[in-house]
Amino acid sequence: MSSKKVKLSDDLRVRRTRMMIEKAFLELLMEQGFQSITVQDIADRAMVNRATFYDHFTDKYELFEHGMRTGFRETLEKKLPADFKYCSSNVGLLIEALGEFLAQVDDHCRPKNPNGLPSFDEKLIEIISEMLLTWLKEVLVSSKSSPALIADTASWAMYGAVRHWSLQKEREPVQSFALRVAPMVSAILQQGNTLTVSS
Repeated sequence: MSSKKVKLSDDLRVRRTRMMIEKAFLELLMEQGFQSITVQDIADRAMVNRATFYDHFTDKYELFEHGMRTGFRETLEKKLPADFKYCSSNVGLLIEALGEFLAQVDDHCRPKNPNGLPSFDEKLIEIISEMLLTWLKEVLVSSKSSPALIADTASWAMYGAVRHWSLQKEREPVQSFALRVAPMVSAILQQGNTLTVSS
């Protein structure tokens, strides 16, 4: 029984340390460009030593990728229903969630220089593509194209549209924007396919 308590205590300490590192990194991203942030900066802000940082992450690039995935997935969980299946209205919700997340990054974290964040766009597109591919595998009856190709094409189209929206000085409400873009993305997903689609 005592070994279980020690293990639980160790697990909590590891999780708490990881959260401190993630929080420190996010704070630094909001204050300065990614390129200028060092592992030592992150460790100092999190009040851990460099060795502890490396116990959790290989480098700041892995931490960045983890942070983007975690942040976007948290945004999705807040916005989307638990039984998130493929249908046109859920495509709109996915676009809304992406818009909200991207606007937050653009307004607070994205540095001015284009090389500031490593593979930022590609990481989000990858997450979207994975989700769309899961949908396609659930509803695809027949296809003239590769489901992975369809998912990649739709995810790039979705991201491109949301990126365009996010860069506008005066953005329209993300909900109305999503309503306009969802049919375009749905058309890509349904192109050359037979899908079993909910309404």
